[in-house]
Amino acid sequence: MKIQCMLIDDEPYAVNLLEEYILQVPYLQLQHKCYHALEALEILKSSRADLIFLDINMPHLSGMQLASLLPPKQLFIFTTAYSEFAAESYEKNALDYLVKPITFDRFLKSVMKASSLLSVPAEPAQPAIVPQKLFLKTGRAIVQLEYQDVLMIEGLKDYVVFHTNSGKHIVYKRMKELEETLPANFSRIHLSYIVNRDHIKRIEDNHIFINQERIPVGEKYREQFLGKINKDLL
Repeated sequence: MKIQCMLIDDEPYAVNLLEEYILQVPYLQLQHKCYHALEALEILKSSRADLIFLDINMPHLSGMQLASLLPPKQLFIFTTAYSEFAAESYEKNALDYLVKPITFDRFLKSVMKASSLLSVPAEPAQPAIVPQKLFLKTGRAIVQLEYQDVLMIEGLKDYVVFHTNSGKHIVYKRMKELEETLPANFSRIHLSYIVNRDHIKRIEDNHIFINQERIPVGEKYREQFLGKINKDLL
């Protein structure tokens, strides 16, 4: 038995990413993908989905409004770029709340919740598949980046700045939320900085150097960060 999934999102990049994730999980099967809520409602009149991935900010009918129209036992997971709807989402009985950019490990954690409720054996995903790319919503645009191209991430209150060799990308996101979704080669070294360890040129006087940038290592994060570095130390 496979979990039949439906994707509802008006952003093609977001749909493509989740479709890619679904294909990597043996017990999931993509049944429908819809680019607005009204299309999904029409399909649900004659078809069912075990699990719905539902964007919130959509034209004509929002994800929150659509959630109110779903059957009481319908399992659905919100997928959104906006963290401020989290509390409201659980009032709608959402199974989970995924904030974009969604990483594969966070996605897998959600679908394992669904598999336990649907009594589907949660077979492991295909091994050693680590997401190589992410999608950033910056203003009205969606930008695709390779994780390996991200040098560091800088926190600015409710925003983060992704630094790459080709430029900077500003995203509405909190550092704490972002930190939990990044691949293992990223380390929090300061209240305001997460770095990609693959790009560190040297470490000196409690600072790391990436290209021409000199970044402080905060005392709170120093021990854990240096512990990771020491594993590769000759």
